[in-house]
Amino acid sequence: MEFSIIIPTYNRQKLLKKCLESLLHQDFPKKKYEILVIDDGSKDNTENFVKKLKKTNKNLKYFKIKKSGRGTARNLGLKNSKKKIIAFTDDDCVVEKQWLKKIEYYFKNTKVDAVGGAIVNPTNKYISWAQYILNFSAWFPKGNCKLVKDIPTANVAYRQESINGLEFSENLGKGGYEDSLFNLELRRKGGKILFCPDVKVSHFTWEMNYGLKKFFWIQKKAGLGFLLGGYKTNSKSGRILNRFKFLNLFCPRISLIFLRCVKSGYLLKFIYCFPLIFLGEFYNGAIIFLSQSKIYKN
Repeated sequence: MEFSIIIPTYNRQKLLKKCLESLLHQDFPKKKYEILVIDDGSKDNTENFVKKLKKTNKNLKYFKIKKSGRGTARNLGLKNSKKKIIAFTDDDCVVEKQWLKKIEYYFKNTKVDAVGGAIVNPTNKYISWAQYILNFSAWFPKGNCKLVKDIPTANVAYRQESINGLEFSENLGKGGYEDSLFNLELRRKGGKILFCPDVKVSHFTWEMNYGLKKFFWIQKKAGLGFLLGGYKTNSKSGRILNRFKFLNLFCPRISLIFLRCVKSGYLLKFIYCFPLIFLGEFYNGAIIFLSQSKIYKN
C-alpha cells in the first residue's frame, strides 16, 4: 500500500519539526509514501524550514495558502494527494516509528474504510492531563480494536476510494469539528471506521506554553464547534442537547468520561484532575447555553 500523509500547519515550526522527523524516519519504504505539508499562512520560519528539508527528502511536498482554516488546508491536501491511502496527523503530533506499517496491516486484514488510533499524552502536567481526559477519552491507548463513529484527524487514514467526493467543512471558523463532520458524511455513505489503540501518536502541543488560558480556549472552541454543526455527530443525544441548551450546564459527558477512565486504568488521574475537568466541561456547556447569535441556531 502507498500513503499520502496530510499535515495542516500554522506558525508551529518547532512542533512541526518533531512531527516531520517522526514521519521521515518511519519503518516503511520512503518510496511508498508522500508527506504533504499545507501551510495555512504561517508567519514564522515554517516555509524556509520545510523547503530546506525538501532538498534531502523527495517525498516531502509543501503548499502555502493564505490563512483560511484547517478545513481549507486539509481539502487542498486531498486535491493534491496521489496515493490510495490518505492519512492525516497534526503538526503538534509525533507518530510512532511503525505508524504506517500498523495502519497498512489493519487495512490489509479488514474491509473498513478508515483506520484510526490512539492519542497519547506525553507530559505529566496537571492541566494537560485534565484536557487530555476531557477531550480525548474516547481515544485512550487501551483496549481492543472496535468500530467507532468518529476519530480525530490527528491519527487517522482513509481509503481514497471511500472518501472520494467528500470534503472538510470550511465554514466552522475556530469552532473545530471538521473531522467529526467529515466522518459523519463517510458513515452516511456506509463507511466503517476502525479504532486501533495500538496505532499511536503523541500529542505534544501541551509542552508549548500550555496553561489555563489555552485550556479554556479549547473548551470554548469545542462549544462553538458543537453549535456550528458538531451536535449532528452525536445523533439523537446531540440534537437534544442542541435543542435544549440548558442541559449542557449539567455536564452530561462527565459520567461517560469517568467510565472510560475506569475502563482504561486512568481512574486516579480522573480523580486528581476532576476539579479542572468539571470546570472545563461546565465552561463548554455555558458557551453552548449562552450563545444567542443567529449563526448558532439550527
